[in-house]
Amino acid sequence: MVLHRLRSGLIYSQAFADYLESKHNIERYGHPADVLHLDYVRCNQGDLAGQEWWQLTWISGMQAPTEHRHSIGDVEVCILRQAIRGLKNRMLHFDGQNVVVKS
Repeated sequence: MVLHRLRSGLIYSQAFADYLESKHNIERYGHPADVLHLDYVRCNQGDLAGQEWWQLTWISGMQAPTEHRHSIGDVEVCILRQAIRGLKNRMLHFDGQNVVVKS
């Protein structure tokens, strides 16, 4: 498995980068001025402690500050500070059917 690391500490597999590029290529024509936005939440306490969710959506390029834009493979993705903190030293991987976040 080929792994990559962003300066922020986020680790992703080549399979995830390929998945992201495929999704971007399929959907980008419906989102001409938009940027993919990756969000991630992990609960540390309460009834949902230990559970996590990730989401990939399109947001307006005007809402995606340049300091939060990262290149994953050939795709520009907006990942806000909170999501970066949650994903630091974790790995995003596509297993052929699902995106998984590994510790």
